[in-house]
Amino acid sequence: MKNLLSLVCFLSAVGCVSFSDRAMRPVAKSIQEQSPHIHLEKEFGMSIGDGMFNLIELGTAGSDSLADMNHVRVAVYKVAGSGQQVDFDAINLKQTLKAENSRLHWEIIVRVRKPEEQVWVLVGMDLQSQTLSEVAVFKIDQNELVLINVDGELDNLLRFAMQPAREHRESIHH
Repeated sequence: MKNLLSLVCFLSAVGCVSFSDRAMRPVAKSIQEQSPHIHLEKEFGMSIGDGMFNLIELGTAGSDSLADMNHVRVAVYKVAGSGQQVDFDAINLKQTLKAENSRLHWEIIVRVRKPEEQVWVLVGMDLQSQTLSEVAVFKIDQNELVLINVDGELDNLLRFAMQPAREHRESIHH
C-alpha cells in the first residue's frame, strides 16, 4: 500500500496524473445549460497526461502506440434534479463538445438508447489536417453522467491497433 501511495504521489508530482475534472467542466456546464432542471455534482475526475504514456512506453520496450495519446480524461457526475426525467434528446452533444474544443468537427458514430440510459461515442476530426484528434464517450442516466475523452494522434493509434488484423489478412491471402 505504501508503494502504491508513493507511486500515485510521484505521478501526480510529475504531472502525469491529475485527480480533477477541470478539463471536462465546460462539457458538464454545457449539458447543465441545455437541461436547466438538473444539477451535476462531481463524484470523480481524473486526467492522465502524455507523460504517463511516455513512461509506459519506456516500460514496454519502445511500443510507440501509447505515446500517440496526449490525454485520457474521465469525469463522473451525480445527476441531481427536480424530479423531472432528463430529456436526453434535448442535449446537443456536438455543441457540448465544441465548448471543450471548438476547432474540431464532431460526429456521432455510436448511439445506444435504452429507456433508462443513453450512450454516445463521438469523434472529433481536425478538418484542416484531416486527422482524427479526439474520441468522446458519454453515458448518462437519471442518476449519473460519465464522460470519457481521449485525445492525441489517434490515426496512428488506430493503425497500430489494426496492424494484427492486417497481418492476419495478409497471411491468409499468401
